Amino acid sequence: MVSVRELDTARPRKWRDAADDAVSAAKQCDSLASYARDEVAATLRTCWVGDTGRAARSRFVRHADDYEAAAVALRALARVYDGLADDITDAQRDLRSALDYARRHDLKVDDSGRVQLAHPVVAPEGGGSHLERLEHARDVISGALAKATQADIEAARALRTIEGLTAIGDPKLVKEALQDNSPLGIALRLSDGLDGLHPVNVPPTVLAAVDQAARETNISRKLLLAILWQEQQWYQNHNPSLRGPLTEFGRLFNWSLAVGPYPDKSLGITHIKLPTARRTIENHPQAFRLTDGRSLGDVSDAELAAEIEADPELDVRLAAYHLQDLRANHYGAKTDKDLFILYSADTPGVRELNEQYGTESGQRGGDIRPRGENWDKIEPHLEDAMAWDALNEKERALAMRQLESQTPAGHHVSIAPIYSAGSPTSGTGTGEPEPGIPTPSPGPSPVHPKGG
Repeated sequence: MVSVRELDTARPRKWRDAADDAVSAAKQCDSLASYARDEVAATLRTCWVGDTGRAARSRFVRHADDYEAAAVALRALARVYDGLADDITDAQRDLRSALDYARRHDLKVDDSGRVQLAHPVVAPEGGGSHLERLEHARDVISGALAKATQADIEAARALRTIEGLTAIGDPKLVKEALQDNSPLGIALRLSDGLDGLHPVNVPPTVLAAVDQAARETNISRKLLLAILWQEQQWYQNHNPSLRGPLTEFGRLFNWSLAVGPYPDKSLGITHIKLPTARRTIENHPQAFRLTDGRSLGDVSDAELAAEIEADPELDVRLAAYHLQDLRANHYGAKTDKDLFILYSADTPGVRELNEQYGTESGQRGGDIRPRGENWDKIEPHLEDAMAWDALNEKERALAMRQLESQTPAGHHVSIAPIYSAGSPTSGTGTGEPEPGIPTPSPGPSPVHPKGG
């Protein structure tokens, strides 16, 4: 969430200036494209015949396509900057009007947009109660911050797509990538990598459990996937299938600690504690029953810990219902990021900080700050992976073929969803070879004799 200070001090004029610069550069690219295609290629057609001449003309036509593609991308960049400036200008005007209203009516506004009475009031003054004035200021300010935040999110997503357009030299594909929900646009955002973040290493059965738990509890898939990412156990990095000797050792080790010297030890792939699991089961007894009909809450601590360690799908459901319980008290639990933070530490102090700072991470301290920053890092990656997952197989395959067509022949092409969200995710370039760079051989590497 954009803060009051950030919105109040924003300078939309700078984005408009950047948009003007982008349009200017687009016009230059248009001129260069026309020159390469219409004048140089036409001259070569007249003056240079034969295969070599045709190759030269083809090279200049490709240059023209590159410049035209760049012009399309630059104009898209200008539209993003102009749209962001318009939205921030409108939101800023509303915010400043509300802040002035708050000052005139003895109201105090903090950086998150919360509105309070600056001084205790015995009786209302003038027309309308202080409560009405407080609610009016609060509604206008929260609306302005929400509009600015949404504009920021949409601009960031568009800029990630435009950044990927540097790899595309076909103007038609550039235009296609810029369309809303374009499979190619999603693939371009995913081709930028994970910025050093680890993937969510779980098998398809756990992803299916996420979908089911989200439907049961109305907790968002994005939040549940973020929990899986944040709480990922060390053994998942070695064996995403959650099966095998190392995984079984990790589960046994966690179980032995929880039923032995460390009863507060977190368990399972969602790192849930036994007391939290028991409370969740008690709150939702019908949702957690064993195959023999008994409530999961009737088993011993040792058996419950073993169930949690052995059943990743159960862990996901426990996490989802626990998050549902956290959200039952809306104070400090209004957004997915609030709940992501509360999952680690549900205390009155943390809820108060959630209310005070909203989605702002930088103002926090202790372990909560890096956790909030982790949400900021992974959220766009989760959204891109979920968008890729929502495509059908034909759409994903087409997007990969389009990426391959813009990659020099023989070179590797890949995208990196933060979780396994449909295939394919890699391929081999089929575009024109790069001048002066040999195309990789598709054959096996030569075998050198020992000692050579």
